[in-house]
Amino acid sequence: MTSPFASGRDLADAVVESARRVGTTTPAVRGADWRLAQVTAVGAGTVTADGIVCRCLDSYPQPAVGDLIVITQSSAGNWLAAGRTATADLGIGQFVTAIKATDTSRTNNATPSDDPELSFMVAANAKYTVEGWIKYSALVDLDITIDWTVPSGALGEWTGHGMGLGTTGQTTNGYSIRTETNDVSQPRNFSGTTSAAGEYSVLIYGALRVQGTGGTYALQWSQGNTGATATTVYTDSWLRLTRIS
Repeated sequence: MTSPFASGRDLADAVVESARRVGTTTPAVRGADWRLAQVTAVGAGTVTADGIVCRCLDSYPQPAVGDLIVITQSSAGNWLAAGRTATADLGIGQFVTAIKATDTSRTNNATPSDDPELSFMVAANAKYTVEGWIKYSALVDLDITIDWTVPSGALGEWTGHGMGLGTTGQTTNGYSIRTETNDVSQPRNFSGTTSAAGEYSVLIYGALRVQGTGGTYALQWSQGNTGATATTVYTDSWLRLTRIS
């Protein structure tokens, strides 16, 4: 019987090629590996990416169709979804914090403008939660106005827990506190006191739903009423923005 291989060298090459083909498709031979893949479906604790069902790690709690992710395979052939690759924007579940490094004072100005340090860039069609702590001082009747710069069409709510207007000083019951909920770009005033040297704070909580246009999201502020005694927002005031979808 005539061999299909013309020589021993041809036979050796065929064996090597056959072993290579088996090795590239057999995890036990190839060993573990990883690669990038795009999510096409989300299940209960799993995602499907490039036709492969992968179990998500705890560090990837909110998968979404379209995510570009790292998937990794064990030598036994099991697949894990390690998480999203980084983008220019925050990933879902990630947060960023802005903190003031210097005091900012404003006088004779009751028109809110962006704080020079408390601002972020937000992505189109993304949702965020916001929280923060604003330390300030203001004279009674001059007060402080807090407002926001938001991208065009953005929706959401915010609330500031701070001194109600007309508060002149501490009583046996403490201070009056504002608790209203406000539209995402609606301003609110918080009181100063009879001592311009008094230092107070506003706790910030809210949600931002960006529509088709991303852009700047920033805390604005000014005096509540124009006056020569400064309203000041202090070092260590901060905002934290967390992306939730």
